Amino acid sequence: MRLKFFCLLTFFLLFFSAAPLHAQWTDRLTLYLPNRVLDLLDVFTLNLGGGPTLHGELYATRACEVGGGLGYTFQFIKDHNRQYGYAALNGFGSYLPFATKEDIERRPGSYFVPEEWITHEGVPDPADPIYAPHTGIRDFWEIGGSLGALLVDATVSIHPVEILDAVLGFFFIDISDDDLTFENFR
Repeated sequence: MRLKFFCLLTFFLLFFSAAPLHAQWTDRLTLYLPNRVLDLLDVFTLNLGGGPTLHGELYATRACEVGGGLGYTFQFIKDHNRQYGYAALNGFGSYLPFATKEDIERRPGSYFVPEEWITHEGVPDPADPIYAPHTGIRDFWEIGGSLGALLVDATVSIHPVEILDAVLGFFFIDISDDDLTFENFR
């Protein structure tokens, strides 16, 4: 019985010490619930807005995307990499699997929504800075779509990598390296 307990304890400690965890255990335990809530919010994108627009898109990763459109919209944003707030979007895009052309400007109205001007033509590349894991405004691996007609605009998607991060987060494993620590509050 003691041998089983010792083996289990050793496995548990080795397993968690091998994970890329930088925060102290006190940070992880104290901020456990807020981090789990944030991880669950990271799983999806929901942007709602309005303005003169006509577009439709469906995507199963950004490389496999179909649709197109143009317009100028003002959106309330809950997006990838904890972007919360509002912004104005202006531009056009046409999307076919493995071939895109877009010119979209995003002017933020709030602190947590970065400004961006996306001009792209060709095959989307996951190494592009707009898809960067911690600073990019888009998730290359997201699955979802957007629809806009006349004065109504909506974007809904899920993020598979963030789903895995949320599930593993319950076991103190943070693969996205986005959990809060006390250093975030200094």
